[in-house]
Amino acid sequence: MTMNKILLGFIFCVVAAASFNGFFAKWAFLYDNERASFKYMYEGTAHRPFVYRQLMIFTAKELNEKFFHGEPGFLLENFYEHDLLETHYAGVILEPEYALEYHLVYCLSAAFLLISMFLWRKIGAEISGSARAGTLAALIFALIFPLLETVGGYFYDFGELLFFSLAVFFAMRGWWLALIILAPVAEFNKESFLFFAATLFPILAAKVGKMRAGVTILTAITLCGVVYLKISALYAGNPGGTVEIHFYDHVENLLSGWLAPDFTYGLILGGGMFLPHVIFAAWIVRKSWAKLPPPWKLHVWLALAINVPLYLIFCFPGELRNLSMLYVGFLAMLAIFLSERSD
Repeated sequence: MTMNKILLGFIFCVVAAASFNGFFAKWAFLYDNERASFKYMYEGTAHRPFVYRQLMIFTAKELNEKFFHGEPGFLLENFYEHDLLETHYAGVILEPEYALEYHLVYCLSAAFLLISMFLWRKIGAEISGSARAGTLAALIFALIFPLLETVGGYFYDFGELLFFSLAVFFAMRGWWLALIILAPVAEFNKESFLFFAATLFPILAAKVGKMRAGVTILTAITLCGVVYLKISALYAGNPGGTVEIHFYDHVENLLSGWLAPDFTYGLILGGGMFLPHVIFAAWIVRKSWAKLPPPWKLHVWLALAINVPLYLIFCFPGELRNLSMLYVGFLAMLAIFLSERSD
């Protein structure tokens, strides 16, 4: 049994590495993007609302100050001293003042993805009743993830993956206090958690009752709001605005993008609302929806009701990463779909 777990961990590490490479080869933390690149995020001069998403930068700076003191140490030696990132990725150009923090965020991002995969496995196995289906769902969704990073890709997307997955995991177990503690940390990573917290109500209520679930969710949202207000005040003088309006871009692009190409994993694959991808996702939902537990159905409906309008109003057309509130719900349906065909 121990060897089986070690082998599973190894497979998850390999798939996480492949997935992260698929992402990083496309975006490499956006070096030349003045609005949201690592450099400007590190300096605190990036445009709003991107600059609000400081958790991983803050963590890297604290790790450097408290433990590394500007020296990479043996954990980062191969990356840092041998310039492996600059050698293997054309989009990486490191400057000495933030090189160590860049490597730390790189490693944190990959670690967040790997931890998320183990959470997906747990969630998928519990929903589908099949450990095999949960495992396959986690592996498949990890490999799909770089395909969802269209139009843009950011290091804090991995924090969002982890915190959304943790939040659902806590809600499934009725760990209301853990959810409250998680909320402000997740909000520091990205403001979307304030909205995602509301979608957890039916899952949490199934474990702790409507009253406690309601109080928990309201408390979490309030804490998220406080964090958001403090961060937005801190960067009030930065260029840009607290939101970007893209609704008219969606209207103009309503009939385009269904066959748009995207370069992922070294291949020209579909990007944006690529029609075959939409059909595949719709087929999985159709085949699994009936067996999705009622609290999860309500979770998905709430996520749709919140996420889709936000996406249409504030997100660039084809930027699928901003439909992230639907990720865990889709993961659950993917596990159900696979359980019907793997056992």
